Amino acid sequence: MKLPYILSLLAMSCALVLGAPAEKKYKEDGCCDKAQKAGGKCEHPCCVKAEKDGKVCEK
Repeated sequence: MKLPYILSLLAMSCALVLGAPAEKKYKEDGCCDKAQKAGGKCEHPCCVKAEKDGKVCEK
C-alpha cells in the first residue's frame, strides 16, 4: 500500500528537480541573448551590473 505512494512521490520529486531549468530569459536577439547562445557572458557595463544585482538587463 505504501510502495505506490512512495514511488509516486519519488517520481513527482524527480520531475520537479529535473524539469525545466531556471534560466534567465533575455530579450530575443539582445546582446545578452547573443552572448549566451555563443556560450559566453555579455560584457556590457549595464549587463554586468544587472547580473550582479540578480536581474536581467533590458537591453
